[in-house]
Amino acid sequence: MGLSRPLPDVLADILTLEGALLERTEDGCLEFVVPPPVSKTLGVPEHGRLSFAHHPFDESVINASYESEFFRSVDRLFSGKGKMARGVYSSQLPNVEKVSRWVSEKIALSNASFRLQKVDHQKIAYALIFFKYVALSDEKREGVFSLLVNEQNLSTFPLNTNFTAFWEDLKEPEEILTKGEGISKALQAGFSAASLIVKEEFEPFIKSLERRLNRDIKRVFEYYETLKNEIDKAFEKKFSSGKESPEAQSEEGREVLSVKLDAIEGEKRWKIQDLVSKYALNIRIEPVCIIDIETESLIFLLEIKRRLSSRIFPLSYNPLLKKVDSLPCENCFLPRGTYYLCDEKLHILCATCFRKCPDCGRDYCSACHPKGCPRCRK
Repeated sequence: MGLSRPLPDVLADILTLEGALLERTEDGCLEFVVPPPVSKTLGVPEHGRLSFAHHPFDESVINASYESEFFRSVDRLFSGKGKMARGVYSSQLPNVEKVSRWVSEKIALSNASFRLQKVDHQKIAYALIFFKYVALSDEKREGVFSLLVNEQNLSTFPLNTNFTAFWEDLKEPEEILTKGEGISKALQAGFSAASLIVKEEFEPFIKSLERRLNRDIKRVFEYYETLKNEIDKAFEKKFSSGKESPEAQSEEGREVLSVKLDAIEGEKRWKIQDLVSKYALNIRIEPVCIIDIETESLIFLLEIKRRLSSRIFPLSYNPLLKKVDSLPCENCFLPRGTYYLCDEKLHILCATCFRKCPDCGRDYCSACHPKGCPRCRK
């Protein structure tokens, strides 16, 4: 996955933070020397090598894949420390007039309008959430990726190595500037966006699974249909020739044939169901940790209007990424396409979530009506 960091890099960062000395070897392993407390916590010797293959080629090498005992033991390094941390970022804010002009010119709503009312200088917080995913099918895929979520307006941004320059400038807070009430909502928005990111990333793999499933089902179907046809032909030959025993021509013979065909049909269905289970894709996503980052930013208060209704929406300049946050989709939190406003609560929606009912043709808001069209209930 393009948003993932390789597992060896993640573990190297963790072990280095705990005082380990590390060196990569030519065979892809990670040679380590760890302090005695870390050795005791992880249940490994003070010196050794980590392999990231599922089946290490050398028994003396420690398996460090996602499903290994070593990977699970890493969680003990954070025992008592929690899976949430706080950080402070000293922001350098740009020229207000320049950014205000950009907001007025670049932000677009397809079925509504907005007006920039004012610009405030406020303390805000971002949730940097690290997610782990495991996808199981006829093969296994796994990885880690991160999302940056604005806790005020729930704008989300997937991070990769090109957007982590702010990492080195994070500091521990001397005092808690915000109470962090937005963490829960930010985590929910992050989950929604993360599920779509993983789904879109796996689309080519899902299509490959479907092709292989259809290919194998076709082969199974053709095999058992051929087998049934051969049994039918053999019975007809015996029945029409009159040279077979009377049993072949009797009702009992037909019942024997029916039992054989039913058994073949049952075995065919079982084989097809087995293939469906084999190629089924089970994806599990879970948060690994959250960093609550406090900073100062410019808040652009937009009055967004749809017909006779309006609401105030806070749009932020993101000092971590040095850009204005995108508008969120208040349904999926991973905007795709242009933006729309719903008529009922003026939710901001992306093109995917502002849906048209296939039966009645009415546009409806997926945030207001998650179960489907409110008119025809479909």
